[in-house]
Amino acid sequence: MKSKPSKQRNIGQAIVYATMAVGCTALGVWVPALADTAGEVGAHVASQGENVGKAISVLFYALGMGAGGGAFMKLKANRDNPQQNPLSHAAVLGAVCAGLLFLPETFQSSGDTIYNKGAVKNEVSGTTAIGQ
Repeated sequence: MKSKPSKQRNIGQAIVYATMAVGCTALGVWVPALADTAGEVGAHVASQGENVGKAISVLFYALGMGAGGGAFMKLKANRDNPQQNPLSHAAVLGAVCAGLLFLPETFQSSGDTIYNKGAVKNEVSGTTAIGQ
């Protein structure tokens, strides 16, 4: 016998599908409708790089906060019933939370490393040469 999916799961799936539909509509319909040529579409998409990066950073922060809340809920569940809810679940969610919250901070430094843009050379200061 198959069990029926819960109503909460159906609502969550509907939200995900609606979000995907809105995103695909925005990319697939609005951008080409404003452009005369494929080159203009490409130029428009290329000009949105910084905004896409900001959106991804915001998404990572929001997901990190959600994972942090989930970690606290798993800690409480472990406190209530340790046999059914192992502490490792809370530890993994805490690690995911930390990773998602700190990941956007690495974008600038990793981009500078890859593309040599705005990188600063490490220089030693506060030392004197021997024999001078």
